[in-house]
Amino acid sequence: MTTRRPHPWLGQLAPALAATGRFFAPSVRKTARAGRPGHVVGLAILLPLLPLLAAAPLDLQPASQLGEATSRPVRFATVDVRLDPKGQPLAAYQLEFVAPASVALVGIEGGDHAAFKQPPFYDPAALRNSRVILAAFNTAADLPRGETRVARLHVQIQGSAAEPLPQWSVKVIVASDAQGTTLPSATASLASEGASR
Repeated sequence: MTTRRPHPWLGQLAPALAATGRFFAPSVRKTARAGRPGHVVGLAILLPLLPLLAAAPLDLQPASQLGEATSRPVRFATVDVRLDPKGQPLAAYQLEFVAPASVALVGIEGGDHAAFKQPPFYDPAALRNSRVILAAFNTAADLPRGETRVARLHVQIQGSAAEPLPQWSVKVIVASDAQGTTLPSATASLASEGASR
């Protein structure tokens, strides 16, 4: 069975119409006082919007999943993304982080080295998924040549603290120096709560 849940703002429509004397601008309130009831003025303004409200997508969710979010415990952890350019100056990188469906990204921080202190570029929509591509560049003179943390991921994990950490992975898509020369020997690794993955 599927339960239809409309957008929350649809439930606010009736109270808004009932309070048109307070809800609308002074010019509308003046019109209401001039002989037109406030709800008539409100309907005249909102009536053209009804086709848009009718066409708005509904949040469809199986009834069995409505309480699922609170039925399982969750915990939070940080995952450090480390990159080793093997002695070459690291100016740019692009990495892919993948985790199982029980993991949700909730935030991304920058790294340790001054060149990558700012959070990397990423697609904000990826925060709702368990896969994200991170990218950053810096052409300053002081670039890291050894292993360094380039990002810290904040994750929400479904399951109790007694369960082992999920198996996540990271892959170097590309790494390069300030001249754009690819660093094929660069490697990436992950560490969380003292346990490397």
